[in-house]
Amino acid sequence: MANNREYRIERDGRGRERLVRSSSHREGGSHGRGRNARELLSDAEEQIETLNGEILSLQTRLSYAQRDNWQYQNIVNEHQQCRNIRAQLDAQVREVRRLEDLLADEEDTSARLRHKNEELKEKYRLMKRGNREEEFKLRYEEKLAEVEVLRRRLVEKDELLGVEETRIAEKNRTIVYLKDYLRRHGFHVAD
Repeated sequence: MANNREYRIERDGRGRERLVRSSSHREGGSHGRGRNARELLSDAEEQIETLNGEILSLQTRLSYAQRDNWQYQNIVNEHQQCRNIRAQLDAQVREVRRLEDLLADEEDTSARLRHKNEELKEKYRLMKRGNREEEFKLRYEEKLAEVEVLRRRLVEKDELLGVEETRIAEKNRTIVYLKDYLRRHGFHVAD
């Protein structure tokens, strides 16, 4: 028998393409007989190949859909992490501001103590010149003790200021790092 089959592509109700053999009046042959087993087998193999192609196409589409879903979940998780990082950043900014205020207060106190120390030195200088030496000597010793206490306080305040400055520097580095991290992930962060 002649192998003069014609095929065409049709779309089904779902929009998928399939290969369909065109009907021909010559298929039955001159004797009007039905199709033989070889033709049926050939048609079945062609249909199997077509179906295998559709299966492969569907598997590919499923793979892409699964990949897209996985990427979406990753984006959702990163967004949640960014919210947590933003909350931490805000908390650290508040802590740094509190420490800066504390540092400013300590610097004011330190300046007042230095000024008082200078006043005491001046009074001592003036007392040295005076006539009432014994009285001045007692007052001098009292003031000297007071100055010593103030010096110790000043040293303690300076040490505390050093510790606070170190903590503020560490917090500032953390803030800069977190702001850079948020910017790299597409968030707008005000300076």
